[in-house]
Amino acid sequence: MNRPWILLLLFFLVTTTASAQVGKIAGRVTDATSGDPLIGVNVVIDGTTQGTVTDLDGNYIIVNVRPGDYTLLFSYIGFAAQRINEVRVTTGQTTRYDLRMSEEVIQGEEIVVTAERPLVQKDLTASKKTVVAEEIASLPVESFFGVLVTQAGVTTGPGGEIHVRGGRSNEVAYLVDGMSVGNPFSTNGLATSVATDAIQEMTVISGAFNAEYGKAMSGIVNLVTKEGGERYEGSLSFYGGDTFTRHEDLYLSPGFLNSESGRLGVYTMEGTLSGPLPFAKKVNFFLSGRLDESEGYIW
Repeated sequence: MNRPWILLLLFFLVTTTASAQVGKIAGRVTDATSGDPLIGVNVVIDGTTQGTVTDLDGNYIIVNVRPGDYTLLFSYIGFAAQRINEVRVTTGQTTRYDLRMSEEVIQGEEIVVTAERPLVQKDLTASKKTVVAEEIASLPVESFFGVLVTQAGVTTGPGGEIHVRGGRSNEVAYLVDGMSVGNPFSTNGLATSVATDAIQEMTVISGAFNAEYGKAMSGIVNLVTKEGGERYEGSLSFYGGDTFTRHEDLYLSPGFLNSESGRLGVYTMEGTLSGPLPFAKKVNFFLSGRLDESEGYIW
């Protein structure tokens, strides 16, 4: 195969993978008094360059939106501008928000409205649960496996195996940003590790998943990593522990209190750093690292 065909194939795979990790925002804007559609209303995602305008029927759609919570700004000449907060976008789903705008005679204050998530998603055909970064940060877990076992239908075996709806641990397909990272020789079929602080969204599909997911029989776990923003941000966390017993001569474990080195036997360090590149302000980066150390319980 010629090199140009190889490059074209790689470009197609990367483009297909990237497009699967975004969602859409759509809706319809109408006049609050007459109910007629409003043409040419500006719809912008606050803090980004993404936006659109309504068509002849008042409909709008914003594509290629990364998962997360956003604020929508609606503006139209002769009508009061409105700000819609907490609009949540999920991977592979369309978040719909319809708006009715009121006329204004003089310059007034901006109207702030908080969006409400629908109880039933009409375009969802699978048993699916999504957990975002804010929810993961509030959970007392040290890895995304701890978040995974809190979902309905997910259980843990005696050896740490993850089972989805009674299936084997190697029947679960793991994806990171749409790329398969499965390992059939691993206990949980995962060939890599992702730090908890680096996860923007975790989606668990435990039944009736679409044809785009292959090589899975019991469940799908899709991790979407974070992206760098316009500001420099970082985080650092450390936690550890050690064994303790009053019978050190029996268990051969002096523990932290009687250790000559005076250090913990088990500890984890995790950190992130993100922001724009100093020499290319339009290019953002995100770095994540995790260190797990265990010296065992027998010294």
